[in-house]
Amino acid sequence: MPDKFNLYDVYEQNLNFLFGAGASYGFLPTLILNIKNGEGCSHTFETLAKELDKNSTRHLYTLLFMHYFKKCINTGLPRLPKVPYPPHRVEVLREYRVFLKTLLAVLENKKRNDKKCNIYTTNYDNCFEVSADSLITEQSLSCVFNDGSSGFQQRKFHTKNFNNRVVQKGIFDKHAEYIPQINILHPHGSVYWQKDEQDISVDYGHTPYNIDFDEEQNRLLTEFEELINNENKSMHDLIEFGEDDFEDWEALRADDFWNKYNQIPIVNPTKWKFHETVFEEAYYQILRHLSFELERPNSVLITFGFSFADEHILHLVQRSLSNPSLTVYISCYNDSEKHEMRKKFKGYANVKYITIDDDLTFTRFNKRVFALKKDGE
Repeated sequence: MPDKFNLYDVYEQNLNFLFGAGASYGFLPTLILNIKNGEGCSHTFETLAKELDKNSTRHLYTLLFMHYFKKCINTGLPRLPKVPYPPHRVEVLREYRVFLKTLLAVLENKKRNDKKCNIYTTNYDNCFEVSADSLITEQSLSCVFNDGSSGFQQRKFHTKNFNNRVVQKGIFDKHAEYIPQINILHPHGSVYWQKDEQDISVDYGHTPYNIDFDEEQNRLLTEFEELINNENKSMHDLIEFGEDDFEDWEALRADDFWNKYNQIPIVNPTKWKFHETVFEEAYYQILRHLSFELERPNSVLITFGFSFADEHILHLVQRSLSNPSLTVYISCYNDSEKHEMRKKFKGYANVKYITIDDDLTFTRFNKRVFALKKDGE
């Protein structure tokens, strides 16, 4: 018997959301690869990276992260002039807009001083930012999207800014009401962040994190991608590829790549390893923010597209479940994922699992789960 989720039941709760790569499927590729592990199952980016790191296959490990940058990070980097999105990405952004509009309708109906929620996303794309910006541009909604930054020509990030609220007053101060607010937090960092001495500046129009691959690097990367995208290949084939002539791996110029890649202020899917204290502080402050919110009375955490492969966030949520008034709703793509989630949260009575009679895509989540039902539905 699947757990029931009704949006009306959580209206007045302290609302929190946790989004992962599954929400952006079609905008960015998932972290599931076709190459098989020793048990005949498909590797994920995380499992393959751990395997390559364990076997000290540095050049293959480098190629995997080159692939990761090319497919999962480069697309989300801000660029000017802006280029129109292709149709398949427009569809993904449309679902983000649908979600945000439903969420804002919920906030509008909360108590007048409690119209706020938090969205935590581990994605490096700009789907929330672009979708929020389009809603603001339309001027069809009265709301605040708070990314933790403040300023004009130079915007600086600090987690204390998530506590700021905007109040709308009558012309003679006879009434005052909080504007609905959605906080957007990136616990894995953001490609829009840049170090500015001991501060973090936020820039949605320019990025210093461009990495270009030369002809030889692209050749090796293409051969590598053909292997990891082939369901008939295994770790043995990958190791065999990695045993080619040493001169080929000199052409990879791994040190040059890592020097540039390590400047990007994001947490890698495989490990929390920091190169700048100012970013490290921001990551942990965001996790602390999540922990505090889940400790509040009558709190709700709704996840979508998040696998809980990040052990920091997994353990944080598990610890927070000692709060008896917290309910966690985990959206599961199918019964197989539900089975895996049950293993991770075994023994926690305040965890509910959202499934439907089909694969739970973002579109179906918006239509059949996170939706304001009409009378009689």
